[in-house]
Amino acid sequence: MTDSPLPFEPARLVAAAILLLLPTVAAAQKPIVLEGHENVVSALAFSDNGERLYSASWDKTVCVWNTETGQSEKVLRGHTDWVFDLFLPVSPEGTVQSVSQNELVSWSKSLEESTRQTGLGGAKVNSAAFSPNGKLLAIGGRDGFVRVRSVDGDSPPIEIGGFRSWVGNVCFSADARVLAAGTRTGNVRIFELPSAKQLHSLEAHPGRQVLTLRISPDGKTLATGGFEQTARLWDVETGKETATLSGHRGVVTSLTWSADGRFLATGERHGTFHVWDTSNSNTQLTKITAHSDGRLGFSVTALAFSPDGKRIASGSYD
Repeated sequence: MTDSPLPFEPARLVAAAILLLLPTVAAAQKPIVLEGHENVVSALAFSDNGERLYSASWDKTVCVWNTETGQSEKVLRGHTDWVFDLFLPVSPEGTVQSVSQNELVSWSKSLEESTRQTGLGGAKVNSAAFSPNGKLLAIGGRDGFVRVRSVDGDSPPIEIGGFRSWVGNVCFSADARVLAAGTRTGNVRIFELPSAKQLHSLEAHPGRQVLTLRISPDGKTLATGGFEQTARLWDVETGKETATLSGHRGVVTSLTWSADGRFLATGERHGTFHVWDTSNSNTQLTKITAHSDGRLGFSVTALAFSPDGKRIASGSYD
């Protein structure tokens, strides 16, 4: 097994996703708990109608859940290593895809494996992310390179080097014209695609590992979380920091934007996530302790808003 790209060892046997109603979240609200993964929940995505939640895991599977009943409807098996990310098409005719350290797998309408691309890098891969349109895949490596490839495999990959340490996180803008990549040493670089021209190099979390980053739906703001108790917002056009979101008890391990870009959720090491209103001076709306189980250490490893913004799912390794 490779070293963990997150600040914990995935030693728990059961992982769970928590489904909560927003924005009127109350401490007394009972979440729907989706239980069954045997390792870290690494990525979450709602179907376009919000009726299904897909969860990717380091247990080499993707699970499909009914968001009303909390029941598992399907387990997608076939990956041979950690699954990092998944893509859900908006159109019913589209293809569900998932990526692990060594494989890109496409799934048919009946959610059976249809195609597989191998040779992505295996243990050399630290992170992987699909573009929001599902056409591109970015892979962050331990060799200090990011490789951007077309999902259909029809064009040669774009290689971007010059990173001072391994690349632990990658993300695209909604239009797939901008790529951001974060490193173990706290640096974040922003690139224009397909030219691979560097737009900015940010000392986002100096000396601290970048654990998560996401570009807002309008492409204007980059949110980053590092091995410190703050999340930071950056202007993509200028590369300037615009806000620091404080109040986390643990290091910031996951981020997600709502579809309209108004809300930002930030997950932390000790099982809590925060929801911020970025349209209102980045006001914190709520703080939810979702995965502590009365103890510390259960990092929130994945977050996702439902398309209508009324629900949020969180994943961990509890």
